[in-house]
Amino acid sequence: MRRSRRLPALAVAALTTALLALTQLGGAQVAHAATLFSDDFADGDLAGWSRSGGSWAVAADDSSALQQARADTGDARLFAGSASWADQAVQARVKPLTLPGNGMVALLARASGATSYYRLALHAGDQVRLEAVRSGRVTPLGTVSHPVTVGDWHTLRIEVAGTVVRGWVDGVPVGAGTATLTATGRIGVQTGNATARFDDVLVTRGEPAPTSAPPSPTATPSDTPPPTGPTPTPTGPAQRSSVVAPDGSGDFTSVQAAVDAVPVGNAGRYTITIRPGTYRETVAVPAGKPYVSFVGSTGDPRDVVIVYDNASGTPKPGGGTYGTWGSASVTIDGNDFTARHLTFANDFDEAAHDYSAEQAVAVLTRADRLVFDDVRFLGNQDTLYHNSASADAVGRAYFRDCYVEGDVDFIFGRGTGVFDGCEIRSLDRGSTSNNGYVTAASTMIGNPYGLLFTGCALTTDAAAAQSVHLGRPWHPSGDVNAIGQVVFRDSVLGAHVKDSPWTDMSGFSWRDARFAEYRNSGPGSTVTADRPQLTDAQAPDFIPQRYLAGVDGWNPIP
Repeated sequence: MRRSRRLPALAVAALTTALLALTQLGGAQVAHAATLFSDDFADGDLAGWSRSGGSWAVAADDSSALQQARADTGDARLFAGSASWADQAVQARVKPLTLPGNGMVALLARASGATSYYRLALHAGDQVRLEAVRSGRVTPLGTVSHPVTVGDWHTLRIEVAGTVVRGWVDGVPVGAGTATLTATGRIGVQTGNATARFDDVLVTRGEPAPTSAPPSPTATPSDTPPPTGPTPTPTGPAQRSSVVAPDGSGDFTSVQAAVDAVPVGNAGRYTITIRPGTYRETVAVPAGKPYVSFVGSTGDPRDVVIVYDNASGTPKPGGGTYGTWGSASVTIDGNDFTARHLTFANDFDEAAHDYSAEQAVAVLTRADRLVFDDVRFLGNQDTLYHNSASADAVGRAYFRDCYVEGDVDFIFGRGTGVFDGCEIRSLDRGSTSNNGYVTAASTMIGNPYGLLFTGCALTTDAAAAQSVHLGRPWHPSGDVNAIGQVVFRDSVLGAHVKDSPWTDMSGFSWRDARFAEYRNSGPGSTVTADRPQLTDAQAPDFIPQRYLAGVDGWNPIP
């Protein structure tokens, strides 16, 4: 890394003046004084930069500039600086040379690896996006419509401070979000299916910022990937937030207290950042409080655990027992809820109790348009109860890169759910022949879409081979209109999955349900007469977008 030797003194002074001028734009940007790195490419070399794809060289422009000249490279990157950088502002001039419909030209910050970073990207169609990229998966944080002209210079700027990331293009705010992706990292430049030039790269050190993102009327909330269809955008107050910490360093010491503080009828994204700890409490997000987000502050879901230990047969203080739905550690009734980087659990100890009903739910959902990203669901029987507000209502949820464990019916209910790239782990119950059932769907007959598992891995801790069923049809109270719908596709199934993986339940035949598989692999994927398979012609109707679209065109998939 080279510090401050690239830009001549006059250029540094001019650029610093420009940064301070930008600070006056609505008071949004922050002056970052100490220079960490700068490069105007005047010496004609790329010392201090590390390549990752593309054809990079210094070219002549109105001054010497860095150029990426390969238009056929889907992901060309160049990194500089230190992996230890935390609070920083990175700014550069960027000129797209070619920018097709599938192309983009970007500035990167806090790059913790070749595929994980924050990105401010110019796209065709006058779109500029602030994005979080984790292992190649893109989550938009904000977007703005702004003229993007091929052959013209644009100034891109990203600030990351504490847990806040902000972006600007030519002094115009692009958005802001909670930066829980990566705490430190280098800076970089990038093109995708495009060519571009970059110049006057400057990295300055900033001061830690508050843990919540500032209001940004043009930003897409950071905790819900925006839909590409006509999903209604929340209106009303700008994004608000609070912090939960068990040591009293936040606004609240319990998660429920933070939820209680959300205004009834909340019409804008409300982010509750949760610091590390085990929160032993039951939590309920009521229907009158939509747009609530739970975000683990460290980015590691193991650091934040919300857990309780009620079971269906647990006696209630006022008499009776909790029942299955009442046993939930966390109940979500508010639409447009999101959760990231945390764990929901029910640690009811089956061995220590002898109840007639030992279902113990970690999470009960009865809302619509929910997103769970990098979330763990821990339990035994009935871990994840994905339901809807009523038999006539559809409750949709997108589970991305999640982990769900349990044994008996541990993913169940009438909700419409997509499990994308998740690990589904069956726990050993000590049997050589039956260690439980992954699903127990009760999808209503009028709903074509129940549970979809795509790109998932079905694993086990120690369950015997050929001892776990993929599912069975649940008909609550004998409801003949609950015709379960489940598809496992493009997933890897472990040896614990039975060759005849579907089974009957309470006198209802699995053959009357809507169960199917498609192009699975692994030792548990052997196709037999008892394993209905989708045809290639049917498969396009059973993809995440179809499951989640509904009547409003919701699409949370990056």
